[in-house]
Amino acid sequence: MRQSPTDTYVTLLTPSGTGAIACLALDGPKAWDVVRKLFRPRSASASSLPPNPEVGPLWLGLLGDSAVDEVVISAKRAEPMPLVEVHCHGGREVVRMLLELFEAQGMRQYCWQEFVHRAAGDAFHAAVSDSLANAITVRTAAILLHQQQGALAGALRQIFRHWEQNENEHATNLLAQLNRFTSVGRHLTKPWRIVVAGAPNVGKSSLVHALAGYERCIVTDIPGTTRDVVTTVIALDGWPLELADTAGLREGGGELEEQGMALARSAATKADLCLWLLDASREPIWPEFPLDRVQLVVNKIDLPTAWDLQRAPEAAQISVRTGEGLSALCEAIVHRLVPEAPAPGAAVPCTPAICDAVAEAWLLQCAGEPRQAHETLRFACVAANNGTSGA
Repeated sequence: MRQSPTDTYVTLLTPSGTGAIACLALDGPKAWDVVRKLFRPRSASASSLPPNPEVGPLWLGLLGDSAVDEVVISAKRAEPMPLVEVHCHGGREVVRMLLELFEAQGMRQYCWQEFVHRAAGDAFHAAVSDSLANAITVRTAAILLHQQQGALAGALRQIFRHWEQNENEHATNLLAQLNRFTSVGRHLTKPWRIVVAGAPNVGKSSLVHALAGYERCIVTDIPGTTRDVVTTVIALDGWPLELADTAGLREGGGELEEQGMALARSAATKADLCLWLLDASREPIWPEFPLDRVQLVVNKIDLPTAWDLQRAPEAAQISVRTGEGLSALCEAIVHRLVPEAPAPGAAVPCTPAICDAVAEAWLLQCAGEPRQAHETLRFACVAANNGTSGA
């Protein structure tokens, strides 16, 4: 939405569902005047709102001629334009009536993301704040919080300063640190995709259930039971992962099963990591198509083995039925995806556009092209603040 400096906006800052307390933000030149017009103290002895907003005090009273709700008023900013928070009861109808009340006073309603962009002052900071709101786990939220508080912006400023002072070695070292975490940065709000693949009845669905902690799909001894790609999101060591259970790959099968196997092959080749399951109790069936990122997993090690497991020396050995080896498999998955976790407070590229720019700038810097590396990264940051980038 195109925002005008002369308009006053109202937005709901708390989640849209029912809650104990809701918070509305009023931002613009008429924010304080409108609240002052609608506000009534709880009692005759209580004070009314002052003519001009004062940051710090809280005012308890009623809002609206018909006493729409009991509210707490707080001025968060007085200049250059007032920013006022109205804390009310969190029922859906109360929030709706207050929003309508403010709209009737000429305010324009907008979403919290637009409020963040307006309040942040620059699109880069706003984009990081937006990402923080979409964090999936506590661990990724903590990383994004550090970026919102300036870790990434500070690192970028240092890199630019070293470039401008022709200190290419220092710029290279700092850029290398950022580049190490581009994969992590791409998955702070988007899970890594882990595809579980293999022949029928090797335990793919059972492994997904074991990792997820609940039954997500049907498990039977009948080949071809799983035909679609069934997904579920989990967290391992605080990292978000999307597990995808796929159709068993084998020769033959009907038309519907063939379609399921085609989906399985496609998903496996596009995954961040493919867990290819082998059955310890029968002759193994190996991948029939190239996989760039694959972790072999030998299941059913609780049964008598039908082949020499040293034929797959790098494979994780597990028993989904008994749970043996599952912890080690989880550690192996995390290590494959995040070989080096950022330290607390470290700078991490945290939007797709900045991740792309850092990776490209790193390649240019390594190729002895610091000027082009500087321009690439600078362009991404400028584009973000102009609102023309995915950052």
